[in-house]
Amino acid sequence: MFRIQILFLFLAFPNLLIAEQISFADLWVLIRENSSNQKSKYLEWKASEIAKDRSTKHWLPRFYTDVRSYNTNDPTLNFMGKLGQRSVTESDFSTSSMKTRPGNYLDSNNQPYTNINSDTLNVFGKDTLNYPGSNTYTKGSLGVDIPLYEGGSGKTLSRIQERRSNTLFWEREALKEKEYIHSAFLYRGLQSLNEFIQRIEDIKKIETRFRVNYQFVNKSNPVGYSGYLALVGLDNRLSVLIIQTNTQSEQFKNNLTVLSGMNSEDLRLVKEDLQSFLNRYFPLASTDESSLTKAMSSYAEGETFRSDLEAAKFLPRVGLYSEANAYSGSRNTQAAYNAGVYLQMNLYNPKDTGVVEEAKLNAEAFQKKLEEIKRQEDLSIRNLRDQEKTLTESYLLLTESLRFQEEQISNMLKLFQTGVITAIQFTETINRSADISKSLLDVELDLIKVRTEKYLFQKKEITDVAD
Repeated sequence: MFRIQILFLFLAFPNLLIAEQISFADLWVLIRENSSNQKSKYLEWKASEIAKDRSTKHWLPRFYTDVRSYNTNDPTLNFMGKLGQRSVTESDFSTSSMKTRPGNYLDSNNQPYTNINSDTLNVFGKDTLNYPGSNTYTKGSLGVDIPLYEGGSGKTLSRIQERRSNTLFWEREALKEKEYIHSAFLYRGLQSLNEFIQRIEDIKKIETRFRVNYQFVNKSNPVGYSGYLALVGLDNRLSVLIIQTNTQSEQFKNNLTVLSGMNSEDLRLVKEDLQSFLNRYFPLASTDESSLTKAMSSYAEGETFRSDLEAAKFLPRVGLYSEANAYSGSRNTQAAYNAGVYLQMNLYNPKDTGVVEEAKLNAEAFQKKLEEIKRQEDLSIRNLRDQEKTLTESYLLLTESLRFQEEQISNMLKLFQTGVITAIQFTETINRSADISKSLLDVELDLIKVRTEKYLFQKKEITDVAD
């Protein structure tokens, strides 16, 4: 019976089915799967892996084929087509000069012909060499090219492709880490904002009860009326803080829903202490180069090989080749082959002037940029350490101050009831609580930001943010 009641409640109130809280670890899985940037970078990296694998096969022979069938009246192509069939005849060499030579008009006794015969009629025949007519031929080729020496270009290109693949891998890791820390900041920052809103609403309830029961609202009593004005001003300030923070909270929530693909109604956070959250998802570790710097280092290594690749243009290329050809036409079908060794070398090309020196200078310039980036990164690590230490101390002090301030409000309320203090003094106490609470929120958000950014420069397992 109880199960039937539960089922009825789920059918009547389907929202109960989606009221489950989601941890940051589970939310990150959704964000990672929904990220178009990560998918794009992953595909780019996979493509580079294919290119890297292909570049390692530069030493393998190249096989090729070429089959074509064509119709032509071109004298050269016609003659070569007949020659490829090994079927050239004497009539294929017939020209106008041959037809008009004197021998065509003399018999075996060197006397002029007196009758019409094949020789005398030949002058009216077709010029078969220059005007062979239109004929159809088929040619097929099968060849192999075996590189023996490429001036080192193949090996150098393989090294560059390997460094490029490494570069894209670390760029992919850098992108994942960037989205990871951004998502964590939004997730825990949203909880900090909600906690601040709750604290301000609690303070506002105390202020509202006090103001409703406040009796000195007559302007004839300047001291009492000043207290009333202070209460009204405090109420307005607290309302403004709640409105502003609610807006910021909605922005954080909207960002998380867009990143994860969830509905905003389904996004219910798992409440967790700030330090516990940071220690769980951003544990302290020894420092290391960021993934972005590793990507740039790998790219710089690839650039150092660029000059070798350019230098290969001036070195000889040696290889073996062989090609088999088959010719087919109206007369016959025959085959032929050719095989040998080749030497190719770029003797002079003005477009290649200075390319080696240019590549060396570019590589050196990028190395200098990389050195500066590493120095800036070291400086960032030191600054983040100092900031984290300061923010952690401030967080602990403000948390303790807020607890004391809550107790102070209770004491000040008793003092007001006994007439020891005025309403203005009590209002200042509540204002002080709001100030401490706002300071605590700012410190929490800054601490989350610093701790997550520090994560970029820590040694970590790739699986922390991997697929």
